[in-house]
Amino acid sequence: MIFRLRDYIQYPFAIHRAHDRLSASQYWAPERRRGWVQERLERTLRHAVRHVPWYRRTLAPFESRFPEMIDRLDLGELPVLTKEVIRNHYHELIADDHRRYRPTVTHTSGSTGTPTQFMLDAESNIAQFAALWRVLNWAGYRFAQPFADMTAYVPRGGGQFERDFRLNCLHLSTFNFKKEDVPEYVRRLRRFEPVLLKAFPSAAHIFARWLLELGIRDYRAPALLTCGETLLGHQKALFQEVLGCPLYDFYNQNERGVLISTCDRGTYHVHEEYSFAEFVPDPAGDAQWIVGTTFHNLAMPLIRYWTDDLADLGEPVACACGRSYRSIRQIVGRIEDVVVTPDGRHVGRLSSAFVYASGIRLSQIVQNSVDAIEIRIVRGPTFSQNDIDSLDHEIHTRLGDRITVRYTFVDDIPRGKNGKVKFMVSNLDGSGGPGRAV
Repeated sequence: MIFRLRDYIQYPFAIHRAHDRLSASQYWAPERRRGWVQERLERTLRHAVRHVPWYRRTLAPFESRFPEMIDRLDLGELPVLTKEVIRNHYHELIADDHRRYRPTVTHTSGSTGTPTQFMLDAESNIAQFAALWRVLNWAGYRFAQPFADMTAYVPRGGGQFERDFRLNCLHLSTFNFKKEDVPEYVRRLRRFEPVLLKAFPSAAHIFARWLLELGIRDYRAPALLTCGETLLGHQKALFQEVLGCPLYDFYNQNERGVLISTCDRGTYHVHEEYSFAEFVPDPAGDAQWIVGTTFHNLAMPLIRYWTDDLADLGEPVACACGRSYRSIRQIVGRIEDVVVTPDGRHVGRLSSAFVYASGIRLSQIVQNSVDAIEIRIVRGPTFSQNDIDSLDHEIHTRLGDRITVRYTFVDDIPRGKNGKVKFMVSNLDGSGGPGRAV
């Protein structure tokens, strides 16, 4: 689900006002946007050092330099905030006046399968709804139109399809999906007539590949919006060949640190009213680490939040779409493989299975054969058997009972050359057998 309907029900007028502002501000002159960003940064930093215990300790020594940092739009002197810090100091990161902002608690598993808990307030929910509504607008969607979803949703009762009449959405399972099911997926899509198909790149790639293999060449999606994983070049080429539709992509996190999405010209724009996005050079390569400071969450502001994702900035461009945002070339991080099951399904984005296993500090899935996977686990201080029970249930819900799951406890999981822990390691060749090391 791209946005939560309960937010709209609670704050319809505020969401419409926020959306109207975003519709106008995307075309602001850079000088006007810079002034607005500076005002929001000052609001966030001043609030943090006055009301958040963690920032009283870590940012107060820099407070006299805030005006200069804000004027230069450069927070590089301030310490970064990592997921590990949030897990270890969660209560210190909550504002002492948080109740006035009507907060709720949510979780994210991230691309490494490590659960992290966050607090989000009403303003954050309003801003998120409005911002994602605009992302959909860029892809040609208008609120209440029908759209199809091929991401991480698990239909109730173990089925393959579920209609959400509230959102006018057709959910297509990516967990219980086989090649022989493709004609039925196409039939459902044709009958539903969505204006947009939202999907993980890996799921859309499998769907498009199977359309090609089955000789189904007369289905064309009106538009495809990918999210949640890195959109790769060979996937884009296949989508163009098989689906023959406009392609859009967006990058975001549950913790709402940074939002980046493509326009109809294919340019990745940084949504600068959403947060203050920084791109920190990676000494090991040419890419830049994505770091975000939230503008809309005073209950638990995240300042210089290290997303663990990388971007390739490329050369600055003045996009022909007319929007005056900063641009990047592409998102580099978030490449995930899929698990191949014994009954022929291809299942990706399994990090969602780890959300409620809060005692797991780090994890990695390894597949060496189609009938078994190994899950390597680094235990955290609160780890218990309940974490394994919850994880085992969620994994088998997605993969079925014919695959063997082995849990291995390790002291650490080595990071790759890009500094990230690869969540999914597949040692299968293209036919589902051993041979391809990823």
